Amino acid sequence: MKFLFISETFPDADHPTTGTYNLALCRELARDHEVHVISPRSWVDVLRGKRYRVPAELEHSGIEVRYPTRWYTPNFAQKHYGGQMWWSIGGALRELTHDWKPDAVLSYWAHPDGECGLRASRKFGAPCAVIVGGTDVLILPNMPGRGPCVRRVLTDSDAVITVSDGLKTACDALGAASGRVLTIRQGIDPDVFHVGDQAEARRRLGISATPASTLTPSPSPGGRGEPEALIVWVGRMVGLKRVDLLIQATRMLKEQGRPVRVCLLGSGPCRDQWQQLAQSEGVADQIQFMGPVSHDQLADWYRAADMTVLCSESEGLPNVLRESVACGTPFVSTDVGSIREIADPEYSELVPKHDAAALAREIETVLSGPHRAAAQSYQPRTWSETARDTVSLFEDLIASRKTQGLQPLGFQHSLTTDL
Repeated sequence: MKFLFISETFPDADHPTTGTYNLALCRELARDHEVHVISPRSWVDVLRGKRYRVPAELEHSGIEVRYPTRWYTPNFAQKHYGGQMWWSIGGALRELTHDWKPDAVLSYWAHPDGECGLRASRKFGAPCAVIVGGTDVLILPNMPGRGPCVRRVLTDSDAVITVSDGLKTACDALGAASGRVLTIRQGIDPDVFHVGDQAEARRRLGISATPASTLTPSPSPGGRGEPEALIVWVGRMVGLKRVDLLIQATRMLKEQGRPVRVCLLGSGPCRDQWQQLAQSEGVADQIQFMGPVSHDQLADWYRAADMTVLCSESEGLPNVLRESVACGTPFVSTDVGSIREIADPEYSELVPKHDAAALAREIETVLSGPHRAAAQSYQPRTWSETARDTVSLFEDLIASRKTQGLQPLGFQHSLTTDL
């Protein structure tokens, strides 16, 4: 099968951590199928001199990636973002399809990426499916300019793929026909994300602290005499991620005599603000801003940590948490989006959003409990299973088109949707 994948959320050589889940899916699809990727890049960055190159790991993968410049009107006329992106990728599409035509069009993010996928489907007569990630169906529909665009993509696409049952419910509520919406959960790469020795992972990362699970408590100024614990947070530093709550929780734990070190992996516009907050809360020595890390190195960070923490006020179903548990590391997260679907109480704890005190309390619960031992036996879903289900979906869509014409068709599909 010939796949055309369209999304801005895809890595390049200078941004290897952007959309690694899309890279993983495309790489698995490319094992048995032909995959071409069009991933537009902002004109703002291009005019600043940035040039986008294919990541080294894709050079011999068989996946061909194009990075056309995306021309758009920043912060206004947002209802036209889909048309603007479609115009922007026109040259790349013409070059690609001069002697090649897709059998299936797959996009990630409902708008504007999904609108481009829908337009490509109509242009080439191939079925299209859009993968929704969370914010695109939880927040964008509330924006006057983009809400109607999101709904149109959900109702007109041949299929809508969600990464969780909660997002499937959200798509249904937005008007997508239930027969077109299917949950295909994301996977992990077991060759990368797997259980390993915690102390060895810390040595590879140059972390001097001994894992809390291996230490006998010794007296400390806080009075509790607990060993230092390592907490990892992973994501883009934007307001919705609410790292301020984790900083406040760190201060509360310090006041209780529980020493923790928090390593924040990622970057974004809120970094300076959160660095200042860590200073004002008196925990600047405990909060370390590590910047983005490579996907392969991320696994060692999970293995090195005593837990992974997310404190967002909005999420879909972040793969960060599944990757963490696959590495044998439990998690604490706010109870938002579809996280509850993967939050087994044996290796995780959930807290209400906007509640730093509850976050501190459940961090203490995991540090003191058997959660880490339970996480060591977690069996994750793999990307090969995700790719298999995606191919099966398109096989059904193609068969339906052959028998019923070229109009978008509803479908009933029996796929494995286990975690």
